[in-house]
Amino acid sequence: MSFLADAARYLADRHPVEDWQHLRVILPNRRAVSTFRRELARLSSRPFLAPAVSAVDDFVMEKTGRCETEPVSVLFTLYDVFSQYEPDLDFERFSGWGPVVLRDFDQIDLHLASPRAVFSWVEAERAIERWQLQPDWQPASENAPTSRYFRLFSNLQQVYEAFRQRLEADGRAYRGLAYRLLAEDTYARLLEPDSQTFYYFLGFNALSAAEQRIISELVRAGRAETLWDTDAYYLQKHHEAGLFLRKYLEDEGSMGAGEWNRRLRREPPNRLLTEPRDVRVVGAASVTLQAKVAGEVLRQWMLLDDPAQRPATAVVLADEALLLPMLFSLEDHLTEDDYNVTMGVSLRNSTLYTLLNAWFELQRNVVEIRVKEGEQSRKVPKYSHRHLLKIINHPFVRRYDARHYPPEQEQNPYRTLFRRLVQENWLFLEDRELLEMGQGDPLFAILFTRWPDDATRVMGAFYRLVEVLRPLYADTTDALETEYLYEFYTFLKRLERVLGQRQHPIRMRTFRRILTELFRQTTIPFTGDSSASIQIMGMLETRCLDFERVILLSANEGTLPVGRKHNSLIPYEAAREFGLPTHREADAVVSYHFFRLLQRAREVVLVHTIPAGEGQKAEKSRYLLQIEHELARFNPNLRLRFPSLVVETPEARKEGVELVVPKSGEVLQHLTTRLNERGIYATHLNQYYTCSMQFYLMQVAGIREEEETSETLAAHDFGTWLHRTLEAFDEQKLSYGSRLFGPADYELFLRELPVMLRTTFAEEFPGQRLDEGRNLILFNVARKLLETFFQQQKTALENGDQSPYELVATEHKLHATFQHKGREIRVAGTIDRLEREGRTLRVIDYKTGKADPRHIDTQLTLTDANWPDVFMTNGDWKIMRQLWLYKYLVIRNIATENDLVVPGVVSFRDLKQGFMAQQALHFEENETHTSFLRHTEMLLGRFVDELLDPARPFVKTDDLTACEHCPYARICSR
Repeated sequence: MSFLADAARYLADRHPVEDWQHLRVILPNRRAVSTFRRELARLSSRPFLAPAVSAVDDFVMEKTGRCETEPVSVLFTLYDVFSQYEPDLDFERFSGWGPVVLRDFDQIDLHLASPRAVFSWVEAERAIERWQLQPDWQPASENAPTSRYFRLFSNLQQVYEAFRQRLEADGRAYRGLAYRLLAEDTYARLLEPDSQTFYYFLGFNALSAAEQRIISELVRAGRAETLWDTDAYYLQKHHEAGLFLRKYLEDEGSMGAGEWNRRLRREPPNRLLTEPRDVRVVGAASVTLQAKVAGEVLRQWMLLDDPAQRPATAVVLADEALLLPMLFSLEDHLTEDDYNVTMGVSLRNSTLYTLLNAWFELQRNVVEIRVKEGEQSRKVPKYSHRHLLKIINHPFVRRYDARHYPPEQEQNPYRTLFRRLVQENWLFLEDRELLEMGQGDPLFAILFTRWPDDATRVMGAFYRLVEVLRPLYADTTDALETEYLYEFYTFLKRLERVLGQRQHPIRMRTFRRILTELFRQTTIPFTGDSSASIQIMGMLETRCLDFERVILLSANEGTLPVGRKHNSLIPYEAAREFGLPTHREADAVVSYHFFRLLQRAREVVLVHTIPAGEGQKAEKSRYLLQIEHELARFNPNLRLRFPSLVVETPEARKEGVELVVPKSGEVLQHLTTRLNERGIYATHLNQYYTCSMQFYLMQVAGIREEEETSETLAAHDFGTWLHRTLEAFDEQKLSYGSRLFGPADYELFLRELPVMLRTTFAEEFPGQRLDEGRNLILFNVARKLLETFFQQQKTALENGDQSPYELVATEHKLHATFQHKGREIRVAGTIDRLEREGRTLRVIDYKTGKADPRHIDTQLTLTDANWPDVFMTNGDWKIMRQLWLYKYLVIRNIATENDLVVPGVVSFRDLKQGFMAQQALHFEENETHTSFLRHTEMLLGRFVDELLDPARPFVKTDDLTACEHCPYARICSR
C-alpha cells in the first residue's frame, strides 16, 4: 500500500465521514494533493464533503492573507530600500548581488533566525577580513570602492527592517516572510478563529524552524498530528537520509505525537532491507543517451504488461533539462495517453530563449571599425558575422524565411545575407547595410535595427518580434512553440508594468540579467492525465508518491546530490550557529527523497553518465555506491545488476558493409550530359580514380562541404590570393601593350608588390581585415614568397641563365572535344600561365601545396600491357595527369606542329627547384603532336567507358589513407 493510501485509511479510521469537512490536510506539494484526494475518494461509496487539502505554501499564503510577490518586483523594491542607505548605488551593480541578499533574507525568516544577530556576525567578519588584509588600515573616504563595499554589510540590518515594513504595508510577502508571519502569530491565525479544524501534516521531512513552530503549537493544542513516511534502514543512526526524522520521532510531545508515530517508533517499516527488489545500474556515455535508455526500458516493460493493469511507473529526472530528450525518446512506442508529465518545460531551455540570447549577443558585441573617408577616418559600428549567422540560422528565422520566400523567389534578404557572409566571406556589416538588404522585410528590420541602451524602448522590439513570429505557428500542431511565445508575451507585460514604475532607465546589461532570470523561473506546464500509469517528474515532485517501477536519470555526483554550493553573504559558521541550512542539510534532504522513492518500488533502473574520454569526470552518485556496498549486502532479496549498454548501429554504417551506388539510367544520363556540357577536368579524373564514391557524392549527388565564414584565410584561400596577385601583374603587363618580360618588369613588380597584394586581397576577400592577426602574418609570408620568386626571375634574366620570354596567356580557360564511340567528349581546364621562349611553349601551374618532382614526370614503359591502368590510377601521379591534360589542351588550341609544349610546376613551397618541367612523359619514342593526341584521347575514352559502364557501380576506395582528409568519410563510416 502506498503512503498516501495508508494515510487516507488512517484518517478514515479515526474520523467518521461526516466529520471530514472539519479536517485540514497539508502536503509538501501540489502533486501529492490530487493523489491524496483520489485515495480518499476510494474509501467511500457515497458522496461526502472532503477535507480541505492543500500544499503547504498555498496554506501559509492563505492564512497570512498575503500574495507572493513577483521576483522582479520584489528585487526592485529591495533596490529602492537599499538606495535609501546608499544613494549612489547603481542598479546594474545591485542586480548582480541583490538576489543573493534576497535569498538570505528568505532563509533567515524561514528558519526564524535573529536578523540582528546574523547581520552583526556578517558585519564583524567582514571587518576582521578587512583588518587582516590591511593591518595598518585607516578609514577611507566615504565614496571609495572599499568603503562602499563594507558599508553594504553594515546596512543589512536596517535594509531588512525597512524592506519588511515596505512589503507588509503593501500586503505582499516573499515565501520566508510569509512563514515567519504565520509562525509568530500561529494562535491568532490558526487556533482562535477556527476551533473545529484538525490539521494533518503528511509526508514532510526537513521542516524549517517556522514550520516546526507552527506544527508544534497545533500539536500541543491537540489540534494537529504529523504522519511521517520512513523506513528502518535510514532511521539507523548516522544515515543522512534520516537526519531530520530521527529527531522528529523522538519528540513524543510534539512532532512525534499520535498513534501513527508511536507505531513508527515501536516497529518501523523495514522494506528496504527485507522486501524483494530488482535494481539495475546503467552507465550511459552521454547525458542525452540516458533518455534513450529510459525509453528502451519503458518499451520492454510495456511488452510484458497487461495494458489494463500496468504498474505505477515513475521516470524521475534529477536533471530537469532532460525533459525534452526524454519526451522525444517516447515518441515511437508511447502515445500521449500512456504517460503524464508533472513537471514543466523551463522557458530557459526553449528555442525562443536561444533566439533572444543570440539577439542580445548580436547587439552587445558590436565592433567599431575605422573606415577611411577621403583623408579622414571615422569609427563605424558593425555586426560580426558570427552573431549574424546565429540569427539567420535559428529555427524561428528559418521557418519565417521558408514561409515568406518560396525557393524559386530570387529576392530573399536571408539568402542574400547568408551568401554575403559565407560565400563572399563578409566579416562585418553595419545596420544600415543590413536594413537596405532587407528591403522592408518586417523580421529583418526588427532583428537588425540597433538597440538604444534603454530597456523600456527595446521592449517594443520584443513585442514586434512576437507579433511577427506568432502567425508562423497559428495553423500548426506545434503547441510548444506557441506556448513559448505566449509565455514570453505574458511576462513581457508584467515586466513592462514593473519597469514603467521606475524613475531611471534600465540599461541593457541589467535588463538581460533580469530577462534571463525570468526565463529560468518561467515554466510551461503540460496537461495530461494525472492517473496515467507512467509519470515523468522531477525529484521534488516525488514527495509522498510511491511507484512500483522507477527509472531515475542523472544519478551522478554534482546532480544527485548537487554538492557544496554556498551562494550567500552569510558565512558557513554563522549559518551553523543560527540554524540556517548548509550543504549538510541539503544533502540529507536529497538522500531522503532518493531512498524514500525506493521504499515501495519493485523494479528500479538507475542511469548515470560515465566518462566519455580521458580527463572527463562523471562520478557515480554516492547513493548508488550505498546500494552496491551496503543495501545489497544486508538485503538478500535485492537483486543488483550492472547491465552493459549496447547501442545498435544501422547496418549501413557498420564498418565492412559495402556502400554501393549503382549507375541507374538517371545517373548515366546525368553523367552523359556532364561530359557533353562541362567536360572532363583533371581534378575530376583524379577524384574518380582516388575514390569513385567521392566522385559520385561531389560531382553527381552535388553534396558539398558546409561553407564557413572565417576571419582568417584558409589554406586554399591563401593559394587563391597568390594566383590572383600573379595574374594581376600579368594583366598589368598586357595593359601596357607588351608581352615580353625583362629584368625591369620584375624590378617594377617588386616595388609594387605590397600594394598589389593588398588590392587583390580586398578584391577576393572583401569582408576580411589584412592588418591584424593571422592574416597579417600571411601577408608577410605571401610578400616574402613572391619577392623571392620575382627576384629569381630577375636574376636569371640578368645572368643570361634564361632568355626573355613572351607572355601568351594568363589564367586561360581552354577546352577541346573529340569523338568517342559516337559521343562528343569535352575536355576542359584553366592554365595559370602560358609563355613562349623561341619555339618552346611553357605551360606553368603554380602550386602553394606540396609538389614532389618525382611525381611530375616519368618515362612510361610502353611494353607493359597494363601501362594505361597504371598511368590513370597511380595515386602519386595526380599532378602528372593534370600537366598531361594541360599539354593536350594547349596542343589542341594554341601550339603549332613545330612548337615544343613543356608543361611544368612552380612550387612556392620549394622555389629553389624553379620550373619543374614534364619532359620525359612520352607515349612513343618519336612522338609527334598527332600521336600524343591519339594516345591521350584513347586514355580518356577508356575513362569515359568505365564511367558510363552500368556494371561498374560507384564504390568506396580500399585505400584508407585517401579517407583521412576526405569530407565524406563520415558518410562512408570511415
